[in-house]
Amino acid sequence: MRLAGVVLILGLLQGCFGAPSIDDTMDEYTTRLSRVLDKPLVDERSPSTQPLNPTLKLPSQTYPSLTELGNNVTALNINIREFYAIQDCELGRIVAERNTALGKTQLPSQRLGYEHRVLKALANCETTLQGAQDPIAATVASWRKQKQAQYQSVWANVVQTSTEMRLGLSMAASPLQASENKDANASINALNFINGLAGTSIVKEVVEVQPEAKRKADGNSSGDSGINGDSGNNDDNSVAGVPEYDSRELEQQLQIIASSRLPAKLWQTQAILHNRLVELNQALAPALNDVHCENGKTSDKATILRNVFYLYFIEEIQPIASTLNSYHYQLQPLWEQWSKNTALSAPFKAHIHTHAVENFTLYSDAMKAHVVLWQDFLGRCNLSPTAP
Repeated sequence: MRLAGVVLILGLLQGCFGAPSIDDTMDEYTTRLSRVLDKPLVDERSPSTQPLNPTLKLPSQTYPSLTELGNNVTALNINIREFYAIQDCELGRIVAERNTALGKTQLPSQRLGYEHRVLKALANCETTLQGAQDPIAATVASWRKQKQAQYQSVWANVVQTSTEMRLGLSMAASPLQASENKDANASINALNFINGLAGTSIVKEVVEVQPEAKRKADGNSSGDSGINGDSGNNDDNSVAGVPEYDSRELEQQLQIIASSRLPAKLWQTQAILHNRLVELNQALAPALNDVHCENGKTSDKATILRNVFYLYFIEEIQPIASTLNSYHYQLQPLWEQWSKNTALSAPFKAHIHTHAVENFTLYSDAMKAHVVLWQDFLGRCNLSPTAP
């Protein structure tokens, strides 16, 4: 009974000095159980009794190299004659930006913003040239279609290769906590914001979106050439079906992802829990079977074991697992969308699938096995998992 009191006091003292990491908690949990059972529960087993399930890798160990992830996006091939022909459009200035030193070294997020501006400028320029019945309009239309087809690849480069996303998806600074996970909810919103940018590349055919410009060019309506023609389907912040794009918002959302690193934290934590519990379960099952509760009568050792289980697993480990599960299910629809996106590379999708599907299942199984193990023991000894 004295040992049970010591365990309780130690558990209360931990709350005064901040929450320990999941590894520290598992160490303490295993150590306490070993002392009560008077036998080692980890490390001192023969190779034949090592865990049957493979050790789960951390997300930092499985993230693909940049050479496996980057999409090659072909630049527009514009000759001098064509370049001078589009000087009256904003497109000419935007294309020229790409040839500067800064334009050639754009970060993935900056390149996405640039491509978005190019798409809008192409749509405007095409409309202008069509209104003036300039034959180069057909060339600009072909450029627009080329950039539309490439946009998803540019977006995929942000998701797969930007520093912020790589940190968020692979480099957890620390495991998850039961609470006070910095920017966690904001990170979920940020990831969905990034996902939403994949759909901003939809640009309708200009002759369909800008019918007013076509009528003016044909002489069916008085006025100018229709440079700013309005289809009636777009607001003031949209041109040819391309929504307004705020590059500052993208950078802010990426910073939130890098700060929180939520996916990496989830995957690191579930790997730690799986690896530690699988090992513990294999040693603890026979050890608990050796604790006798004759005719269902509770023994002092059984009571102390129940107290250790409650103070460490129920009070500290399960809340972390509950938080992990909550964030996992909030992110699950996003991972499913990315698994079907053809612009994202196979190695990237394999990284997501490994941690968000396969490893989550293995972690969940290890947690369930540990709970069942204790349910059987407590039931046999006529104990309930309540506070000591």
